[in-house]
Amino acid sequence: MAVLGALVALVLLLISPALGRAPVSGQYRPLLPPDGLTNGCYPLPGDVVPDFAYVLRRDGDTVDAHGLHRRTVLQLDRVDAAEAVRRIQAQLAAAGVAAADVRVTARDFEGVPDDAVVRGEMVLDLPTIAAQSDDPVCDDANSTKRFTPDLPDRS
Repeated sequence: MAVLGALVALVLLLISPALGRAPVSGQYRPLLPPDGLTNGCYPLPGDVVPDFAYVLRRDGDTVDAHGLHRRTVLQLDRVDAAEAVRRIQAQLAAAGVAAADVRVTARDFEGVPDDAVVRGEMVLDLPTIAAQSDDPVCDDANSTKRFTPDLPDRS
């Protein structure tokens, strides 16, 4: 009986590398979805892409006292709120976007050291738009950051 058990253990040991394992690819980092502001799905007005380091956190339509509008939330990296607002407003103006069509607010996070990467948050209130492409990436909430109530924000 011990010999049979040892034989079964040896067989399992020999075949285990082929069972339930991912193929060896040398790529151990997950593929990241394209940036939601550059993938062609829901661009900012005038096709503006911020010229400072940012991470798109959330993007979607909302209804509040101002009516139906698009709310885009960016994490500010390596730039403070005042500088980010100045730069995005200059970019929007250069693209011919009317200041009345976009409301920009930003805040620095409190207690962040001067050498921190993540510095603050920016919120852009914009007119709503439909998807500008039928590319399948536009259906990927991880790329567009358009999380629905049944799909919580996983950014």
